[in-house]
Amino acid sequence: MLYVGIDVAKNKHDVTALNVPGKTVLKPLTFSNNKAGFELLDLSLRQLNQDCLIALENTGHYSFNLLNFLHEQGYKVYTYNPLLIKEFAKSLSLRKTKTDKKDAHGIALKLLSDPNREQFQHDNRQVELKILARHIHRLKRKQSDWKVQYTRCLDIIRCLDIIFPELDKIVGKHSEYTYQLLTCYPNPQKRLEAGFDKLIEIKRLTASNSRAFCRALKSSPNHQIEIRNSLDKTIDFSYSLSFS
Repeated sequence: MLYVGIDVAKNKHDVTALNVPGKTVLKPLTFSNNKAGFELLDLSLRQLNQDCLIALENTGHYSFNLLNFLHEQGYKVYTYNPLLIKEFAKSLSLRKTKTDKKDAHGIALKLLSDPNREQFQHDNRQVELKILARHIHRLKRKQSDWKVQYTRCLDIIRCLDIIFPELDKIVGKHSEYTYQLLTCYPNPQKRLEAGFDKLIEIKRLTASNSRAFCRALKSSPNHQIEIRNSLDKTIDFSYSLSFS
């Protein structure tokens, strides 16, 4: 049985392997954090013609792809908290001169000498569960935000039904030009004063719709209700749905 230590970094990793007496059987090797580098590691280990246990520090996303690769190749993998490795290295005075190659050697030595290594065995299913749990938490948080914004959206719909019931029949309540119209002219009186010449300047609002607005405004209830704040909330809600 061989004990392999891998020091993980962002772009490259260092690896070394020890036999049971603690002798180095694989000269320190640096490989890239990509498929070609992983295949080089796999080839180097298989050329040793012995079963390998592999250990590395639990460094989060830097080691994610490497761990997946090692599991796919059938290796038994262990992950240690970096603090445990640091304390172990101090006890062996390995940190007087810090190098990545010495770190890899220290990790391999920790694995070799650890009688409780099985409790540090890495399980991909646990990682997947953590990822799914975080995703569910994000979805629940978004759901809560959407409920609040949806309530605000209902508020502006009720408001529009009161101050401009004809709007829905002409262009609908939710479109880019409807939002622009209501932002520029947030109550019926201001829209009526704007007239056709101003309304036609609104992007994507056609001449026929502008004329229909003008006709409808003359008979619309003339309540002086400002809806700008509610409208801003509705626009934010619409964009959040678009990019979710």
